Amino acid sequence: MTVQEEFSRIFQVRKIPTDGLTATLVATPEECVALARRMGVLACENVRAELTLAKSDQDRRVDATGRLTANVVQACVVTLEPVSESIDEPLELLFLEESLIENVPDAEITVEDLLDDAPIPDPIVRGYFDIGAVIAEHLALALDPYPRRADAIFNAPETPDDEPKRANPFAALRVLQGGGSVDTDGNET
Repeated sequence: MTVQEEFSRIFQVRKIPTDGLTATLVATPEECVALARRMGVLACENVRAELTLAKSDQDRRVDATGRLTANVVQACVVTLEPVSESIDEPLELLFLEESLIENVPDAEITVEDLLDDAPIPDPIVRGYFDIGAVIAEHLALALDPYPRRADAIFNAPETPDDEPKRANPFAALRVLQGGGSVDTDGNET
């Protein structure tokens, strides 16, 4: 089973010139709709990546640097009204021949490696890599996880006065530590 990427841009390593390649990747309106659906946002527009690609290590490595820009509309976490957001993120991508990635035992990867600013490599499979799919992932990660309108106010529901008071679950611990007592409802006295 193959996964259909919403924003697929496949490059062949051997077709990248030795002095590098500058590429501009722009999502079509249909791809923007598919990306919005994938990310669960109201709209996604003007997705664009400006990149410089450089290959090395006998065509076994490709480094890509540049910028990702997009306009996204999400639902406010308080009011569910639309919230617009402009994405402008630097990109630093790394593609390695998949045999280089597979030959690194998990035991050799440390927490410091994961926290380092170095990009996590994506695979080059039989000389090809999909840079668009990786850009789509970076776009999803750049979204505000809690979009909120500036004027949104959250009003917590009020608890009715006739609702019984809930017992303090830690009151019994305080008694055991020698402080106070607890009534039959579990409340401190």
